[in-house]
Amino acid sequence: MQRIPQIDGLRAIAILMVFAAHAFGIPLFWMGVDLFFVLSGYLITGILLRLKDSRATGGSYWSSFYSRRARRILPAYVLFLVVVSFVFRVHWGNIWYWYVFFAPNIPLALGKVTVAAMGPLWSLGVEEQFYFVWPWLVSACSRLMLRRVAVGIIVVSPLLRAVATPLFNTHFPIHSLTLFRADTLAMGAFIAVASGSDPQWIGRHRPLARNSFAVALPLLVAFSVFPSFRAGANSVLFNAIAYSLSVAGLGSILVYVLGSQEDLLHTFLTTRPLRYLGLISYTFYLYHEGVLLQVGLYVHSRIAIALAAFFVTILISVFSWHCFEAPILGRGTRKLPLDLRSKFDPSGRRWWSRGPRRSPAAIVASTALHQQPLN
Repeated sequence: MQRIPQIDGLRAIAILMVFAAHAFGIPLFWMGVDLFFVLSGYLITGILLRLKDSRATGGSYWSSFYSRRARRILPAYVLFLVVVSFVFRVHWGNIWYWYVFFAPNIPLALGKVTVAAMGPLWSLGVEEQFYFVWPWLVSACSRLMLRRVAVGIIVVSPLLRAVATPLFNTHFPIHSLTLFRADTLAMGAFIAVASGSDPQWIGRHRPLARNSFAVALPLLVAFSVFPSFRAGANSVLFNAIAYSLSVAGLGSILVYVLGSQEDLLHTFLTTRPLRYLGLISYTFYLYHEGVLLQVGLYVHSRIAIALAAFFVTILISVFSWHCFEAPILGRGTRKLPLDLRSKFDPSGRRWWSRGPRRSPAAIVASTALHQQPLN
């Protein structure tokens, strides 16, 4: 069983989008976080389904899942909070419980984030709340029922956002509360259940995925010309339509990429730099906004701020992964160059990831090794 190399590449694309959105304010690049959510829903559901199947042969379900989640998420998260406390002098008196109990999306929704560097933690809160609820559903429901639940969430979420929009003065509650963003995770979960039940599902639906993305992205771009079609506008139009178009487009990308084996897209996503950036994307995400803020105190050119912040955040992420996170996970960092190594075709036509090409069915079968959080 091997990692799915394209997933690492997609993680890298997602973190580059998030960084560009915060560094340059590029419209629609907020979808980078949504891409993380879709990937998380897909990977975590695949893991849970395999753990559920393993119980028949004596395997553990709850302890295996949550022990791995804790080792992967908590060390970097706690270290980040310690660093932020010293650098930004955080006053924890009235906010500590949100961050201890994995609900940092709630202070953002309430407008109580006092340190901007901690703003990105809202998406971690969404994922953690997903981790607390979704395993119970996977354990209790059949695969058919899980598909219906996922579809129901995808259908109901835009209705909830539309109905709830007038209740809030800002866009932050709709943007950051799990109740309103669950369709991104449900889309990934649906793909995991559908492809896990039918190994040929990815191959059959890849053309539809391509066409769906070709419709969703132009619609997002076209609607963006209207002032009311902005996240900050907190309009029913945006909240009901934009997030759902994002879900449809990013879910389509995932299906298309999972079926990508011998084309230029696969070659691009499996290049070693992208895969490595995907590997360290969690820590990069945690620190990037704080680094942008700190660099901005000394540099006043937007491009220079972005370049310097990107370089510094990469250094922090590399250090954190090799010296802190990987040892706790029990992963040997010396094996990393082999895992991500690219091999050159003597014909000069392409680079590709080390390891044999696999069919879409084989790709689906390898999902269980992707136990890295996606925020």
